Amino acid sequence: MPLNRLRTFFSLCIAASCVATQVHGVVLVSDDFSSATSGTGWAAGNVWEALENGHATTLPTGGAHTTNFRDFATPLDASNAKTYIKVDYAQTVPGNGNEWGGLAFFTGVEGNAGNETFFMGNTAPSNYFSLDLKGGQIVNSPIPIDNKTHTLITEIDTTGADDVYRFWVDNVNLSAPSATYTVVGGGPITGPWGTLRLGSQDDTTDSYDNLVIGTTAADVGLAASTLTLTVNRSTGAVSLNSPTALTKVVGYEIRSNDGALRPSQWTTVTGHYDSPGNGGNGSVDSNDPWTVLSTDPTNTTNLAEFSFSVAPGDGGTIGAAAVNLGTIWARSPFEDLSATVIVDQGGTQEHIGATVVYTGTGPAFGDLNGDGNLNAADWTLFKSGQGAVDGTLTPLAAYRKGDLNGDFSHTLQDFDLFAEAYDLVNGSGAFTAMVASVPEPSTFVLVLAGLAACVANRRRKVAAVAAALVVFSAVGAAPNEAHAVIVASDDFSAEGSGTGWAAGDNWDNVTGGVADTQFANAKFRAFATPIAPYDYNKLYVAFDFKLTSGAQWGGLAFFTGPTGGNETLFVGDPGQYNAYGVDLKQGQVLPANPLPVGVPATNTAFHRLIVELDFDNDLTAPFDDKYSFWVDGSDVNAPTYTTTIQNSPIAAPWQSLRLQSAGGGEWFQVDNLLITDDANLVFSPTLNLLVDKATGNVTIRNTTGTPIPISAYSIESAAGMLNSGTLAGDFNQSGAVDGADFLAWQRQYPALGAADLAAWKANFGASGPGTGGWSSLADQHPAGFPAGNGSGNGWEEGANPSATELAEYYLTGQSSVVAGANLGLGKAYSGGAAGAQDLQFIYRSNGELKVGTISYTGGAVAAVPEPGCCWLAAMGATAIACRVRRVRAA
Repeated sequence: MPLNRLRTFFSLCIAASCVATQVHGVVLVSDDFSSATSGTGWAAGNVWEALENGHATTLPTGGAHTTNFRDFATPLDASNAKTYIKVDYAQTVPGNGNEWGGLAFFTGVEGNAGNETFFMGNTAPSNYFSLDLKGGQIVNSPIPIDNKTHTLITEIDTTGADDVYRFWVDNVNLSAPSATYTVVGGGPITGPWGTLRLGSQDDTTDSYDNLVIGTTAADVGLAASTLTLTVNRSTGAVSLNSPTALTKVVGYEIRSNDGALRPSQWTTVTGHYDSPGNGGNGSVDSNDPWTVLSTDPTNTTNLAEFSFSVAPGDGGTIGAAAVNLGTIWARSPFEDLSATVIVDQGGTQEHIGATVVYTGTGPAFGDLNGDGNLNAADWTLFKSGQGAVDGTLTPLAAYRKGDLNGDFSHTLQDFDLFAEAYDLVNGSGAFTAMVASVPEPSTFVLVLAGLAACVANRRRKVAAVAAALVVFSAVGAAPNEAHAVIVASDDFSAEGSGTGWAAGDNWDNVTGGVADTQFANAKFRAFATPIAPYDYNKLYVAFDFKLTSGAQWGGLAFFTGPTGGNETLFVGDPGQYNAYGVDLKQGQVLPANPLPVGVPATNTAFHRLIVELDFDNDLTAPFDDKYSFWVDGSDVNAPTYTTTIQNSPIAAPWQSLRLQSAGGGEWFQVDNLLITDDANLVFSPTLNLLVDKATGNVTIRNTTGTPIPISAYSIESAAGMLNSGTLAGDFNQSGAVDGADFLAWQRQYPALGAADLAAWKANFGASGPGTGGWSSLADQHPAGFPAGNGSGNGWEEGANPSATELAEYYLTGQSSVVAGANLGLGKAYSGGAAGAQDLQFIYRSNGELKVGTISYTGGAVAAVPEPGCCWLAAMGATAIACRVRRVRAA
């Protein structure tokens, strides 16, 4: 029985700004919702639209969905004050966190509400009670959305240069807000609120009761407490104490949304510190038996116990002597514990939040089992996570299996982080000297599922990967922690190919493995997420471009709308002088004069065009924005042309890209488009993966003329086109030939034919690894590629090779793929001549992740390079990142 079923109310305190001339300690607005005209502080004659059973509701029984507005008698100016807002809030139907609902404050009045500058409740799609600060920031509490009533309190402090928001959920301890957020330089609350809206998404029932808006903490029931939860990082021990004794205690709850609790190590009050008659020593409660509510030994997110036999006003005491609760914290980088103690106030339960204090030194980042050593045992855990990490796990459980970036998947990016952490701790490996020479922060910070990480202009986006802020220990920071972001990519292998595009939106001009304007001109494709170039340190647009006729203009144009709007960048042949260039859309073209002889636009070959956008980040107008342009250039430090302009027209995110030419006077083709923030992905020589679809043979090739070191690689196929080496008839590569394989045969027919069906019949019921398929480097150990023994001292396979991923790692060193080398990987492709060409090839070289190209032979399309790699997108695929766009001078 969860503790929240026992709560009669829950507290949330919201720090809101109050009127500059308000008198200290004044309740500005209050309402018990006993009638449409109840309460104080409301405009005369202005009433609630829907009440039921003594509370406001958004979906009254038998009625239509209703949004409640009510105007304030006097506008509430929270722009230079402290304002406190409290409400009892419940989202009773459906109450699953996916539908928004709550209190919204507007600058206007009902019927003409104006700007919304603050929201509290369920911000959806967050699964936690939260605040929307209306500047792109979402502030989550650790309390998940359910269908019970919770008390929410906010303090908004706008008296300083920065606005500070403090948020309490089911907690009246002034000293321990559930969440705190500071808006540097101030937020959107710059004028008075004229009206309050109580609203929710259609078909969602929200209820509101006991509203108070005041100017002091006491107005909303907040009071200071010395209650503290102490967590020892070195041992995992957790204890509760309060120098100012907390009496009448009847229960408590400890929560970790990351799954960092260990029920098996819990020392409960029940049977230890409660009444002797219940087996306790009476040190917490001398005369009352307690009951453990969290009885599920696998529940790593919640521990709770309660006393049901307490007379009103009775209960136990938590004093200065620490109450030892056992080593219940799982030693890890996840430090998200919260605790609430329930006190009986004459029959009414009051919830006191504890200040959480961590002491001692925790395990190193990468120490997956938390035993204080980063060694072969952790390496074994890491390898076991391949194919075993998904969103059903808690963040900590996923981390234990090697999900080091918190995106609930196990990829080469996680190996990159693990290898760097391993070198930092052990001082071994090929990259030790490099790592040691790069000063790094002492903490590695991840933002959990539901928390919006707000990124300043041009800084790399950080994903929202779980529910609360987590600070990783000192060794967690690695020199390459700001990993590449592939914003969008496309190899034009087929309509719908590529990554970063809006679902269901195609080019409609792809033919023969390229986009061709002569096949279909003037085609748009919308980005899945709008691209704001000024949010990156630098952003690169790279693509292969071939003019088939160069009489007029043609190229790639970026627009602020999904199929048009303002055009703010054009790359290709702007048309001024039949030469490759960039139209800056501010009256300038780069280069300003015709290109010299030898670099004009041509109709005989593809040329690689690259644009670098480097936006001024001093936040002071005028902005000096730098554009650089390469034509067939491979040196990042030597652009073909560069220029700096003031106040670039790129002041709003791009929503779409258009491929268009002048029409009959000019046509062009495009291939291998890549939009990224990493110059390495644009300029570095890369390995190639040759896939012979006719035979299934896959080969790693170095065609660059330069040796390329490699310490890991991953080949991925969303369509399941890989063959890890399986029994004949094991079409889904599960390790067993069974009925599921017959279904797989049906789905893949006629690519799988009669011979395949015969193999399935012959081997039905068999199990095991089988033969054929992928032949790993670890199995072959060619010269220079030593086989590992399980400790990371050579090449080792990931634990769960499958039809969707094959991976190998060399943890403590790297091997060289010499110029001209061909490393055969066996018959690792299973798609046949008609199979999907969706392979992705990623490898690690000199401590950096690289995206390799892919060439196909023996199929419908040959030699199609594939730069796309969806997992290299910003950390956290379920990530929610919000941007603070720079304010441009008019």
